[in-house]
Amino acid sequence: MQEQTRSYTGAIFLPLRLVAGWLFLSAVHRRLILAPAKHEFLSEQWLGHKINTFFPHSNGIFHTALEYMVQNPVALDIFTYVFTFSELILGILLILGFVSRFTGVFLAGLSIGLMHTAGWLGPTCLDEWQIASLLTTIGAVMAFYGGGIFSVDNWLMKKYPPLKENKWWRLVAFPDFNTQSPRFRHIAIGLSVALTFYVVIMNQVHHGGVWGNLHNYSKKPGIILSNLNVADKNTFSFTAYRDKGPEAYGTFIFKVTLKDASGDVIHNYDRKYLKNMPEEDITNKHVNKISTDTHSLQIALGARGKLTFDLPDGKTLKPDKNYSVTLTEIGGRSFTVSSE
Repeated sequence: MQEQTRSYTGAIFLPLRLVAGWLFLSAVHRRLILAPAKHEFLSEQWLGHKINTFFPHSNGIFHTALEYMVQNPVALDIFTYVFTFSELILGILLILGFVSRFTGVFLAGLSIGLMHTAGWLGPTCLDEWQIASLLTTIGAVMAFYGGGIFSVDNWLMKKYPPLKENKWWRLVAFPDFNTQSPRFRHIAIGLSVALTFYVVIMNQVHHGGVWGNLHNYSKKPGIILSNLNVADKNTFSFTAYRDKGPEAYGTFIFKVTLKDASGDVIHNYDRKYLKNMPEEDITNKHVNKISTDTHSLQIALGARGKLTFDLPDGKTLKPDKNYSVTLTEIGGRSFTVSSE
């Protein structure tokens, strides 16, 4: 009966292992073979830019770690290689079914990292949260139950029977549960409840998917403006940080409006000015950039930077007065900061 149960679980685990394994190997194949520019530091396709898009609504220690890396490109570049080769190792282990319980912990760990960094992304549906939920579940199940009989672990155990009695082997590869025992049922129920609870809670954290307002931060662009400062009578600056919207392309700013405290317009900066802004007037703080585009000023998802503007002749500012600045993007949404 025990062997028959192992056969059933092995049949169930095999397609899960193979498909999950290929998900990781395909990512490695894409970055190293099909599109090697993803690991070229100066390329627009560099993986670091993708990771920067995770930052705005990541949470916990993952947010802190990403904040350090997006501000330190060399550290982020090193991490991209660590990440890629971790996926390579994980994909191979999954497909082989070797040290399967350790592999399950490895898979769950990477997937939890994905959940807390990129789980909020997905402009058409809640893509990253869904992927992370399923992969975390597969990893947790493997961590508790191993890889099944269609695995290198099982082949080694048959070839070397003493492995069955080795506690370290049972810990990293193949558990020895009595499927008829209450303990086994308690573990199965407890694991199911814990995983469901975790997935539901993260749905709420990222998307308000359980109560309150359902939201998808990947659909419409959002820009946070801060630190409006009048440096002198001809110059002002502020910080722009894009925290929402699709990650595949930038938010295009076609107008910047400066107003006084009464709401009267002092000056409008149009597309011609914005697309020709001098490089020294844009000070980027993250890997993803605020940059000039063919027709406007472009702000990538996750970009944060200081923008400095000069007034034309005949117009002046007073450092002791209050002002406001409004950015208008191509879709008509506006974002405002005040010096008050």
